[in-house]
Amino acid sequence: MNALRQLWSTSDAATRLIIVNAGIFIVLNVPLSLMHLMNMDAGSNLIKDWLYLNGSFFNLIIHPWTAVTHMFVHGGLMHLLFNMLSLFFIFQLFVRYFSSRQFINVYFAGGLAGALMFILSVNLFPLFGGIASLHYASGASAAVMATLVAVCTYRPGDHVFLFGVFRMQLRWIALIFVLLDLININRGNEGGHLAHLGGALFGFLWGINLGKGRDLASFFQPVQNYFSAGKVKKSPLKVAHKQANLAQASAKEKEEKVNEILDKISRSGYDSLSKTEKALLFDLSKEKEK
Repeated sequence: MNALRQLWSTSDAATRLIIVNAGIFIVLNVPLSLMHLMNMDAGSNLIKDWLYLNGSFFNLIIHPWTAVTHMFVHGGLMHLLFNMLSLFFIFQLFVRYFSSRQFINVYFAGGLAGALMFILSVNLFPLFGGIASLHYASGASAAVMATLVAVCTYRPGDHVFLFGVFRMQLRWIALIFVLLDLININRGNEGGHLAHLGGALFGFLWGINLGKGRDLASFFQPVQNYFSAGKVKKSPLKVAHKQANLAQASAKEKEEKVNEILDKISRSGYDSLSKTEKALLFDLSKEKEK
């Protein structure tokens, strides 16, 4: 238990989300497997009713928590693994430009946008047969999609190496993922693909509005306080190593680092800086005063 607490206290936002998702998957599925061996499969229906998002507006009114809980339950191991791997890698991209708190905000707001798109779709499109209560949604896909499209919309011209090989602009990566969902709507899991597109739409709107100084996902303060990384104790050796690197850096390298930090402040505010970045900015400003 102490090891788990230590892991949680030193983890970043993505790792915490992965821990929670994996933990819930284990807690739910181990009992379900045992019940299946006893030929008692009613438990899976109970979980669906209480944790999955139902397509009926009436069910959402009597089970409002499912708007959030459906983001943490997955239909199978591969569903969980794909979402968590995507979450991990997209987080690394997202925090190049924004804080982990903003990641949490966009993640949950995007998940809610996906839930709204899912419920509207199963109630409006004839494909779903006019009986919305027969359809359920689960998983973190819409939330993850929102974070990807958000950063790709905000910095569309930046390049990344896809799979470590293909150099591609962020705008094309977002477009590929959106097109994959659009193309696959007629291949099953229609509600899921539409939910993903709802998350993508929120991510797009968030990125566009942030460029104008408006954060559409700034209302998740209690959630971001829980999932944002805690205080990580750093050894003196690591600090000394960073200070040595600073002392050895050329004037051009120092100027580039300052410009990078100032650019981050202009985009996301001073509070988005990490402790290391704040300390580095302070040290470099002191150097200039000498």
